[in-house]
Amino acid sequence: MMLFVSTDGALRAPQPGTPKLQADVHPTRLRLLQVATRLFQQRGYHAVGLAEILALSETPKGSLYHHFPGGKPELAEACITRIAASTLAALDDASASGSDIIGFLRQLGAESSAWLEKTDWRDGSLLAVIGQEQGGDESALADAVRIAYQRIEMRLAKWLMLEGVAVARARDIAATIIAAHEGAMLLARCRRDTAPVQLTTQMLCAMVERG
Repeated sequence: MMLFVSTDGALRAPQPGTPKLQADVHPTRLRLLQVATRLFQQRGYHAVGLAEILALSETPKGSLYHHFPGGKPELAEACITRIAASTLAALDDASASGSDIIGFLRQLGAESSAWLEKTDWRDGSLLAVIGQEQGGDESALADAVRIAYQRIEMRLAKWLMLEGVAVARARDIAATIIAAHEGAMLLARCRRDTAPVQLTTQMLCAMVERG
């Protein structure tokens, strides 16, 4: 399971995505979302142009504006919303499977490390990459990132509360998990080394265990 990123592989060999997130999505719209997400994860919003998205997705410009009348900004917002939905679904699936938060964090750390190496350190967290670019701007993209993080934080806190963690403490731990994981992913990419992810996973597990 991965959080905050797309592992569709749309820029390489096509791979099946998560069926419940792709059901009833037009193939052209889905292809645009997959390609744009991977490009944004790698280089950020501003460094990616519509021409590149259209070329890699093999989509006519008219089709892009049919599915995303607002152009690149609307496409980016849809990518953020899709990542948030994927993350929330992963959290729900893990919780429903009977896994505890510590088991979830260990799996997240292992899969995140493997994914960073597989992508040769090119892909980062979509929310973090776009969020850093937007900074404190009052823009639709910045709002989309903030809302996505808030929804994920609330879902993590809910899971922690179900495990018996007090409300205020659950919220603090949830925020810390997100901040630490995103920071670890960034540092790992910079160093081309998974050690930051592994260390952060250990520290987060110890924090959750203390409650």
